[in-house]
Amino acid sequence: MIDSDPTALPPKAKKPVSLTRIGMSSFIGTSMEWYDFFIYSTAAALVFNELFFPSFDPLTGTVLAFSTFAAGYLARPVGAILLGHFGDRIGRKSVLVITLVSMGTATFLMGVMPTYQQVGAWAPILLVTLRIIQGLAVGGEWGGAVLIASENAPEGRKTFYASFAQMGSPAGLLVATVVFTVLQISVPGGALADWAWRIPFLIAGVLVPIGLVIRLSIDDAPEFKEASRRAESASVPLVQLVRHHWRGLLIGTGAFLGVFAIYYLLTTFVLTYATKTLHMPTEVVLPANIISAVVEGLGIALGVWLSKRMTARSVATWSAVALGLWSAPAFLLMHTAVAANLYLAVGVAMLFVGTSYGVLASEVAELFTPTVRYTGIGLNYHLSGALGGGLAPVAATAILAASGSTTGVVILCVVVAVLMVASCLLLPRSNTAKLVRRPEPAR
Repeated sequence: MIDSDPTALPPKAKKPVSLTRIGMSSFIGTSMEWYDFFIYSTAAALVFNELFFPSFDPLTGTVLAFSTFAAGYLARPVGAILLGHFGDRIGRKSVLVITLVSMGTATFLMGVMPTYQQVGAWAPILLVTLRIIQGLAVGGEWGGAVLIASENAPEGRKTFYASFAQMGSPAGLLVATVVFTVLQISVPGGALADWAWRIPFLIAGVLVPIGLVIRLSIDDAPEFKEASRRAESASVPLVQLVRHHWRGLLIGTGAFLGVFAIYYLLTTFVLTYATKTLHMPTEVVLPANIISAVVEGLGIALGVWLSKRMTARSVATWSAVALGLWSAPAFLLMHTAVAANLYLAVGVAMLFVGTSYGVLASEVAELFTPTVRYTGIGLNYHLSGALGGGLAPVAATAILAASGSTTGVVILCVVVAVLMVASCLLLPRSNTAKLVRRPEPAR
């Protein structure tokens, strides 16, 4: 037997990745994913009815365009189950790389796909197919981004680091809206619907390599690695969720529902309402989304700050109450067709959306154990997204088309806000509190 060299240096330990880098990774990665997702919603509101559904009247074409928008949302829970399964079994980091590449590729292909005029019915079919791929990717993205930040964070700081992933949503919306606004201002009349709409989608192809470098520099948290090491290899996270964590699924989905429904009713739907019904110019309406993104980002920061003083649960609950109360005044202000009133209506709503959205990620994650957490929070988030974000704009547009009034839309906002309040009251009472869980099968 050969003795080891006593003068040899011990192997160099791998330098741990800083929490700042992990937090920024979550922020930049989700910003890119949401940029891809939001440019579709903006294009659906502005030009897709003409490009892919030209044989219908403008409002009906917009309903169909939003239906393809909803297809992406309906695919998100499937992505949460499929990619969440692997995120819980093999690790958060590996799945986050897959989601980034999938989303970027699908978005880039949207930028080069033919329109209805060029290939007929194949155009909307291709559009829906790529939209579904986007939905699957986002379904696996958000949960991993939240968890890789919050699970690496120390107790008492989980809400703060989880909010990095939440900031990706307003950042993505801001960049997407700025890009479309610049195009509206700079390209000749009619060019947006002719060719310029492709530019925001093609940008995604440039962003993917940047995101990959960032994603490959992070690692899973020791908490997850230890839980995964002790877990049964044959365990199926979805089965464990249904058997032992069904209460968490209901509470988390209800908590996020109001955020999604009101968020998209006051961003995506408002684009259609203001331009098609109130006949406000697009270049006046688009800045409302910029205001939405900035104010929501400020709201997220405010919500995290308040959570250290009045608990995250209280912040989410009172934000839901405010969203319900503000719905009617918001639409009354918008109905005046005055730009300043539109911006005020959207801005106030987005403040309350932000305060709740910023704290809910870490709170909902506490409803689940590590080996089912990726699947659990992904399902919470994306089931509420499918219901509130995917179907709400379609329902609101249909209500507007049938009645010519926004009264039904206001009622819809109030109902989901009430459900959100009830769900938030059932969340843990503090950042570290957990619901009592039934024990999982012995490992």
